[in-house]
Amino acid sequence: MNRIGVFILIILSSCSKKEAAEKNHIEDKDSLVQNIEIHTQEEEDTASIPFSQSLKENGYLYTLKGLESPNGAINFKSINIFYRNKLHQKIIFDTVSVLNEREVVFNVDKDANFDGFNDVELINWAGNYAYSSSFWLYNQKTKKYDYYKPLDTIQNIKIDTGKREITSDYHIGPVNTYSKIYQWKNGKLLMMSAHIEEEGDVIRMYRKNGKIIVE
Repeated sequence: MNRIGVFILIILSSCSKKEAAEKNHIEDKDSLVQNIEIHTQEEEDTASIPFSQSLKENGYLYTLKGLESPNGAINFKSINIFYRNKLHQKIIFDTVSVLNEREVVFNVDKDANFDGFNDVELINWAGNYAYSSSFWLYNQKTKKYDYYKPLDTIQNIKIDTGKREITSDYHIGPVNTYSKIYQWKNGKLLMMSAHIEEEGDVIRMYRKNGKIIVE
């Protein structure tokens, strides 16, 4: 065999090895991608299950949606509000969760701003001795619910429609206690008075002429 023939055989052999190596690399890559997809799918299927709770009030259907993890914790995702079987409004959350279903507070039968229309309440934090909720207040003009952030941090909230007051009573540890009263003024919620006991010290606060007085 002449030198040219040998050279051609070497080139052909080299090309065949390169094609085989590339084919094996592609097959390995496809196999890896498939394994990742299967593993991801298995995680999605087993990590959590859908959570749902529905209430009927005011002619509407309110459905709380979320995901429940294997340890029982629930991560809320949205509240879907239906009117005559059609989606009327969707409220979406970022990071709202509870440790178990016993901590869920979801109500649509409270009038938080005393305007004659019930509002939407959903828990946003739960502790050992207290909890707080977020509220969406019914808007008579738009017939939808508007989020009112100042209500978020009022612990153990109680709505007294008779006195048209919102009260908050809670304690931190065995000796620190807090009692606060709120009222609506010109569409805004204001703290009117507070009685606080911390480490044996007593603090009294009340609103006078639009200002908070501390004693």
